[in-house]
Amino acid sequence: MPPSPVPAGYHRVGDERLGVSLPIPDGWRAGPRTGDEVTYTDPTGLAGITIGTVDPAGANPEAHFLDIETNTKANYPTYRRLRMQQTTFHGEPAAVWEFTFKGRVRVFRAVDLGYGREGGREYDIHLSAPDAKWDAYRPVFDQARDGFAATGS
Repeated sequence: MPPSPVPAGYHRVGDERLGVSLPIPDGWRAGPRTGDEVTYTDPTGLAGITIGTVDPAGANPEAHFLDIETNTKANYPTYRRLRMQQTTFHGEPAAVWEFTFKGRVRVFRAVDLGYGREGGREYDIHLSAPDAKWDAYRPVFDQARDGFAATGS
């Protein structure tokens, strides 16, 4: 399935190391890249979308999220799961995880989509933003997800 066209106000970014491309809002900037992830941050510095990979992927993305959730609960006592469910994405096993947590000053909300087959590469698309402005930021995740493409790296 080809990615959706890049909407107005967005530009396509690619990361050869991660083997991905996706639309990112104009004005959002890439932070330092590691071997397995990159985060694009909005001009306020409060919202960001992280693209990561796990290679090789585990049994299923939901199991990966359950592992991460354990650490999230330990680091954020205010953590609250909103949903975690299996699905498919690009014909691959996938999971969606949504949750809230309190930072130092405000409550944040996050959504994460992970997909990939065991033994292959798992891709993760994660958005975190202030909960009070979630309706304004959630479309960023939707656009990144709809325009996401694995480029074969």
